[in-house]
Amino acid sequence: MYYILGENLDIYVQSYFSILSFKKQMQNDDRIVIITTNPSFFNHFSFVETITIDEKNITEWKGKHNFFWRTKIKAIETISNMYPSDDLLYIDCDTFLYGDFNTLKQELKNNKSFMDGNEGHPSKTTHKHQQLYNKVKGKTIANIKISEKHDMWCAGVCGIPAAMKTEIITTALSLCDGMLDENAYPDFIEQYSLSIALKEKTNLNTSKPYIAHYWSQKQEWIDTAKQLFLKSLFTNADLATEMDLFSKIPFTQIPIYIKKHKTNQAIKSFADKYFPNYQKTFLNASKIEF
Repeated sequence: MYYILGENLDIYVQSYFSILSFKKQMQNDDRIVIITTNPSFFNHFSFVETITIDEKNITEWKGKHNFFWRTKIKAIETISNMYPSDDLLYIDCDTFLYGDFNTLKQELKNNKSFMDGNEGHPSKTTHKHQQLYNKVKGKTIANIKISEKHDMWCAGVCGIPAAMKTEIITTALSLCDGMLDENAYPDFIEQYSLSIALKEKTNLNTSKPYIAHYWSQKQEWIDTAKQLFLKSLFTNADLATEMDLFSKIPFTQIPIYIKKHKTNQAIKSFADKYFPNYQKTFLNASKIEF
């Protein structure tokens, strides 16, 4: 399942690319479901199911603390309730399947769960993680005492086995609301809630052998996806041709992660601030004939 909001077309380009990667290995009993504010953006894929939501749904899902990322857990809950007997795989748009999907599905059937990767204990990683953890450490929330055994996992992927879905999602929501009640630093609360719930209730594993998550290297993969999309559009390609084009992408030659040098970023930021582009010229609106 995907959860896709807003008007940023790059997000939809990424989802197009990701959907193709899964379609190549899908079986007849698999389904792709998207919760979105823009269902028409997926008309290209006849095999995709869309669920339309609006601002009213989003506001309700934010809960009493008006926390946007709580809506991610609520979206997962929505799909879980629609298909109670199915294993569920939530994925961010900046992902694609490259490993053996059948193996991943079998692992879910064996009651293993998945997240993108273990980022370490929040008390030892980033400052924001530490701020979050310091507010909740030792607290009992959703009948779980938050402690040194609860690492932070990346929630770009969440694979939840059917047998435990209801309990895991209910626990994650309770953890999220409880941490907000404790006035914890909000960044990553939904991520830490899912991490703890999956760790407590299942055998939690990394999805990296199956799914690539290029969160730090978006632009190059977006450009790659756009090239595929444009080739498909210009040649009026059918789905089989699109998947063939997908297979010919040089996946091993495009990095999925790059550690960005802070000095490089600082110099670029300095240049943008003190040496901005100028002398912009625009068309005269009164001369435009369309």
